[in-house]
Amino acid sequence: MNLGAYISIGSAVAAFVSATLWVIAARARVPYDPKPNEDGFYPSGISDGDDDFIEAVKKQGEWNRWAAYSAAIAAALQGISMLLQVIESS
Repeated sequence: MNLGAYISIGSAVAAFVSATLWVIAARARVPYDPKPNEDGFYPSGISDGDDDFIEAVKKQGEWNRWAAYSAAIAAALQGISMLLQVIESS
């Protein structure tokens, strides 16, 4: 195998990792568990059934960030692979 093949394989792996991370992000949930602060008051929050909406969005944002990094790596490797093909054919 040549360098272009290895770069394409790396791109495919990064794309699959990205897809997996986005599925995890879409399914991320944080149970709603209100706890009183030091004054004994319960802070305001938004719950969607049994889930804490704000905390779930934060968790999803973290997973989405890693998925986006992986997608960027996949795109960059694919671009390099395409450039190598053009350079090799000329």
